[in-house]
Amino acid sequence: MLEIGDKRVFVTGGASGIGRAIIEALLAKGAKVLFCDVNADAGKGLETELRKQYGADRVIFAQCDVTNAQQLEDVFQKAVSSFGGLDVCVNNAGILDERIWETMLAINTTAQIRGCKLALDHMRRDKGGRGGVIINVASMAGIVAAHYHPVYTASKHAVVGFSLSWATHPKMGEMGVRWGCLCPGPVDTKLITVLEEGQAENLPVYRHVLDTNKVPPESAAQAFIRLLEDDESNGGLMTVVAGREQGHYRKRQLVDADGVSNPRLADIPWTPT
Repeated sequence: MLEIGDKRVFVTGGASGIGRAIIEALLAKGAKVLFCDVNADAGKGLETELRKQYGADRVIFAQCDVTNAQQLEDVFQKAVSSFGGLDVCVNNAGILDERIWETMLAINTTAQIRGCKLALDHMRRDKGGRGGVIINVASMAGIVAAHYHPVYTASKHAVVGFSLSWATHPKMGEMGVRWGCLCPGPVDTKLITVLEEGQAENLPVYRHVLDTNKVPPESAAQAFIRLLEDDESNGGLMTVVAGREQGHYRKRQLVDADGVSNPRLADIPWTPT
């Protein structure tokens, strides 16, 4: 099992929602975290709050618009220089608003892919790095169809496909980097508020999901921790559903179907602890 206590972590979109919950879970495990967010006030406020609890040397905030390539590269390099390197990259920043679908693709897909490339270039052992873990926060919408937010669904499918494709790279063992995606159902965050304000074309169809199946951010964060700690997992998709019954977390893992070059996804039993 991966020991999180000594890990140096970079998180995008960390000032609220899933990102904030992930940061708090990481800090509770002993990690050091640099997080960024476009909302400077929220980010600085969270940094102040968390430093009081965990210490100023373990939490750093940097304002960043992840759609700005230079800003994202600069804040990533700040994380590297602040901690002397990075072990984990969490591409979490995302929005849900079909009215501004091009912006949504820029944040949910392009920025996540760019973050992955920055992390991979820094981590890969075959280029002088120390290895590491890249986890992208996707969604259940990244592995199923959802007609009420088609562009959002497309953006998450792209991230899942990108992550799984790199996980199957024949030289990934040499690179020393493993990949995963957190794929929660609807999480009780501001993204859901956008849907509740009427963004979805067929909101009544989604109403049942919103009313009965919201996942607390803390539950999504705990699923993230389990995925991160599973050092035998490469290409794992950790799904999260509401409630704490058996099957609250479920992992789909890439396996080699023929032992050589035919990877496929298989369901892996996962019992919550």
